[in-house]
Order: sequence, then C-alpha cells, then structure tokens
Amino acid sequence: MRQDGDVKHAVATTPPKATRRKRVPKEQAQARLIAATIALLRRMPFDQVGNQVICAEADLNPSTILQHFGTLDALLGAATQDLVTRHVAETVGSGAYPTSLNNADVDLRNRLVAWMLLKGADPAVFRTDIMKNEDMLAFQTESLQTGKRTAIAWTTMASMLIEAYSIFQETHHLSGDEADDVLALVVTLRSRLPEVEQSLGWADTP
Repeated sequence: MRQDGDVKHAVATTPPKATRRKRVPKEQAQARLIAATIALLRRMPFDQVGNQVICAEADLNPSTILQHFGTLDALLGAATQDLVTRHVAETVGSGAYPTSLNNADVDLRNRLVAWMLLKGADPAVFRTDIMKNEDMLAFQTESLQTGKRTAIAWTTMASMLIEAYSIFQETHHLSGDEADDVLALVVTLRSRLPEVEQSLGWADTP
C-alpha cells in the first residue's frame, strides 16, 4: 500500500504544464523576433543565437519562428535587412552624410552576412538593392552633387569597401594616423566626384 510520503513525492515530481503564451499578431510577432535576434547578436556569439533563445528573448512561443519565417536563416536574413533599413532611415532622416564606416548596425550586418555565407547561406537573401530606395538615391545625388549613375557607382563601391573593412580591419593593424589617412583620401575622392563624373562622360547620363 502506498504511503502518504510516496503520494507527496509523486505529486511533487510531476512536471508542471507548459504555459502557452497569448497569440501575437503577425506583424508584431515578426518585429519582436527581429528585434530580439539583433539584441542577442550584439551580445552573444552568432552560433549561440538559436530558435529557443530568440523566442525566449522575444517572449514568444518556440514555434513562432517556424510560423512566420520558416527557418532560422530566413529570420537572420530579415535581421540583416532590418539593420540596413534602419541605417538608411537614420541617414536620410538626419540629412548628414552617412558614417557607415563606424556604424554599429552596418558593422553587425556585414559580419553576420559573412558568417552566414561561410555556412552556405544563399547570397540572394542578403541583397539590399539600397540604391533602388528612392529616398536614399535622392539623398545621395544631392549630397554628392552628381547624377544617378555616379551616385550608384560610388555608393556600390563604398558599400563593398565598408563590408571588407567590417570583416578584415583587424588583419591590417592600422595606426590611428594611417586610418585617418584612409578616411581623408575617401573624403577627398568623394568631394571630387562631380569632376570625375565629367571626365568619364557620365554627367549627361539620365
């Protein structure tokens, strides 16, 4: 016959039922997952940011990533797009020329993309088409004082340089003066883009 102590022990060791969180609207859930992912990527190694920890950070059910993004890679891709979108909005909104070289959002995006590509992710997931953003294109042509063709070429080149800088900067061991020289050269080249545009015959390009 079972003793009272056995009954108490059996009751005490019965695992509690999992608490199911309330359903969250799609757009809100997606925004929370992206925000949680970015927050975690800032403070944890990339390979430790998985489904369970993201959903816990976002206070959502573990199945939410599957429901709204399909895969973790798709969510990470959405996070990289969000980082770019945020940077573009800040740049256009501030009216100041972007300081992408030392921007935390841009740096995180670039390092995450490089890590995922090494894992075999599809490059198409990370294409930003930043110069198809009409606000950004208008901002660039105005700030560079050039036409669209020159603005697109310059922004593309600058983006590729910044991506390389995010990933390989520690391999070059630049001194403070050397880094300043690089920046001064870039700024000078940028200031002379209207002249370069004329010499290339791009000034009249629609």
